[in-house]
Amino acid sequence: MNVGEQAVGTCLDFAPDVGAEVTELPTISCDLPHSHEIFAIKLSAATVYPGFDALETEAQVACLGEFEPFVGINAFDSELFFSWLVPSLTSWDREDDREIICVVGNGNGAPLVGTVRGAQR
Repeated sequence: MNVGEQAVGTCLDFAPDVGAEVTELPTISCDLPHSHEIFAIKLSAATVYPGFDALETEAQVACLGEFEPFVGINAFDSELFFSWLVPSLTSWDREDDREIICVVGNGNGAPLVGTVRGAQR
């Protein structure tokens, strides 16, 4: 799944039963309650599909490094959590997808309203 026109600061509203593979980002206005916000988009350093586990490791490191500059507080001290979306083998091969999408949400599961950029929470 390529991000396309989505960028850092785009808000997303994933259904609670979202599957393991996402083919389209459920974008929503940040003024409305939403589940996640994109805080970083990184390109994988791999030149060939490295496998899911390797992409997960790369994403964890990349997203951790981008969390504090976006939110304004260390991820380990934050009430927010971060996660990521990584390319599947299919999207890597068929769509030339190399993007790791870092997302942030409320640690207590409550919806976000507004951006968490610079929220320091």
